[in-house]
Amino acid sequence: MYIYVDILIITNIYANFFLLKTTARLIHTPLRNGKCILGAMVGSLFSLIILLPPINSVLLLMIRILSAAFMITVTFGEGKSSHELFRIGTVFFFVCFIFAGIEYGLAVLSAGKNMLWHNSTLYVNISLLTLVISTIVSYAAICFFRYYMDGRNSADIVYDLIITKDGKTISVKAVEDTCNNLTDAFTGKPVIVCGRSSVSDIIDENIFNENLPNVKGWRLIPFSTINSEGMLPIFKPSGVIVKNTENGSVKSIDVYIGVVSKEMEHAVFNPKILH
Repeated sequence: MYIYVDILIITNIYANFFLLKTTARLIHTPLRNGKCILGAMVGSLFSLIILLPPINSVLLLMIRILSAAFMITVTFGEGKSSHELFRIGTVFFFVCFIFAGIEYGLAVLSAGKNMLWHNSTLYVNISLLTLVISTIVSYAAICFFRYYMDGRNSADIVYDLIITKDGKTISVKAVEDTCNNLTDAFTGKPVIVCGRSSVSDIIDENIFNENLPNVKGWRLIPFSTINSEGMLPIFKPSGVIVKNTENGSVKSIDVYIGVVSKEMEHAVFNPKILH
């Protein structure tokens, strides 16, 4: 089989773009198209190892890890700790596994006529239409999985969230949500997301009509959900206590509070903050 380098590079950029976008969607992290394209281009360069003589499997594994690390760092590295990048990399490998499985399945259906596997790199000579369909199917399948998991993440336990700010104290109902991975980039502290009305007694409602980055005690952080992405206003409360309404346990936590304008039945927090 002939390998066309231009097709190899272009198809890899296209596939990597969707892999990175899907990863961002799964971890609820906003991702600019420019960053995504740059990361996809970096990753596509490593596909050229298919043109080299057979490489030792250990060296191939190191190259694969290195290529993934470059892609993740270029795409998501801004403001992220090494721990966060490792977590993103783990999700990225999961996405690659799903996507590669679908691509391999399509290649097998063609009886291997348009498929070449060399140096742990799969080259599939398929039509543009097939490539587009396969990536859309892969993206849709993983997004559906994310949507399904989001729906299952609501815990049965409802907590009392006691928030103190400027001498005022309120109690807000809250639930666990493992999908809430928001953290403050400057301190690395987690963010609990509350509805605006639930914290209206301890904040000035007019503050949202002003330029938040210039308001003392408030700042904006990026967020992303399945349906939207944008900037979330957060503030540092004087104190936050989480009370388990089932067993009565109480824990003081050091967190930021994020406020969304829409109504929320419960505030949401990552259960990791309790451990």
